[in-house]
Amino acid sequence: MTTISRRTLWNFAIPAGVVTGVVYSLSPLTVVCLAGMTAVVLWAQRGVEGDERRWLTAILVVAITMRVLAVAGLFVITDHARVPFGSFFGDEEYFIKRSIWLRNVALGIPLHGADLIYAFDEYSSTTYLYVLAFIQALTGPAPYGVHLLGIGFYLGAVVVLYRLVRSTLGRMPALVGLVALLFLPTQFAWSISALKDPLFFLLTAVSVVLTAKIVRGPGWRARVLSALAVVVLAAALETIRQAGGILCAAGVVIGLLTAFIVQRPRLLLATVVVLPIAAGAMLSRPAAQMAAYKAVQAAARQHWGHVATPGYVYHLLDPRLYPDRSEIEDLHFGEAARFVERAVERYVTVPLPWETQSASALLYMPEQIIWYLLVALAPVGLVLAMRRDAVIASLLFAQSIVAAATIALTSGNVGTLVRHRGLALPYFIWLCAVALCDLVALARRGRSAVLVSSVVPVNS
Repeated sequence: MTTISRRTLWNFAIPAGVVTGVVYSLSPLTVVCLAGMTAVVLWAQRGVEGDERRWLTAILVVAITMRVLAVAGLFVITDHARVPFGSFFGDEEYFIKRSIWLRNVALGIPLHGADLIYAFDEYSSTTYLYVLAFIQALTGPAPYGVHLLGIGFYLGAVVVLYRLVRSTLGRMPALVGLVALLFLPTQFAWSISALKDPLFFLLTAVSVVLTAKIVRGPGWRARVLSALAVVVLAAALETIRQAGGILCAAGVVIGLLTAFIVQRPRLLLATVVVLPIAAGAMLSRPAAQMAAYKAVQAAARQHWGHVATPGYVYHLLDPRLYPDRSEIEDLHFGEAARFVERAVERYVTVPLPWETQSASALLYMPEQIIWYLLVALAPVGLVLAMRRDAVIASLLFAQSIVAAATIALTSGNVGTLVRHRGLALPYFIWLCAVALCDLVALARRGRSAVLVSSVVPVNS
């Protein structure tokens, strides 16, 4: 029996080793990324047993396989006689080229003068370019391998949140949220991109977990180290995406403050009563009014810039403000209030089914319907999640609200909004999963009660 087992093992190991060697010779980064994804799957399985473990493993393996096949498909369909490599999205080609140019500069490889200028261009500058350049300096140019790197980052982020939610809000909500984040079409699309979004998601997810450790330990050393790590992550996020560190810090502070208040019913009641009064008193001060006005103006300018980009756009400002951007300097109070109101409404509703203007928008409609259902479930999920674990629910809620508010007030391009809505969805989805699981459980209990009452005689 032992001999047969060893022979079977060798029969599998030898071809696997040969295949790995061939793939490594063609793309070392591919082998490294696949090894990293395997490690993430093994980590996700820790503490999970029985059918749940089998389901978890199957879900992760299918998710990874689909993504790797998508990248392989991109390689196959690309005409390499015409272009050096293929890309999924328009920005990716420029992004990958810049990272290779930066790698060449670091290795002393000669560049065309124009490429040297574009390599250090301030447009869309992010330290993620240097991350990609450094990795490719070690492994060689990998225009397709960087997609696998993004997949690994995204997978790691989802598993980090899955394990956090599983230990606090429940196993089924964690599994439902995991499936949603791995297989929703837009999340799938951005998870295979070579852009900065997957790494940004990973670092933000880790900051949420570390913030929970600040509250719970174990021990003061773990809390201090977690607090320092959150500061470092915020600094890193600031270099990856503009204002990324500020968003991370805001999510942490708002989440901790919300949890502190929610866990104290009397303080919660007092906050509900006092907060509107305090906000009104603060905004009655000229300095506060001017600061709020300037913030709305800045958001309106960014929105105007998005509306001026190619593609399908939507409007938040009054019509008189679009012909000339300088008119925003004369933004009236009523116009500012309508701008904020429309921003919130359009963040939730765009693109409306009857506003579809392209075949791709029409294909997106099924997911848009799912988005509407998630929005409806979110308030219920927030209340139910608060009852299970106020700290985790508050942190997830705060991260989603901060991301949503930022995008709602500044976006104006439909495609960009759909993409950036993904900054809030990875935190928002777990609250919706709690609501969905509880509603399904409630429906099952109700059905069981009806069946029991139909077969058990009632005493007269």
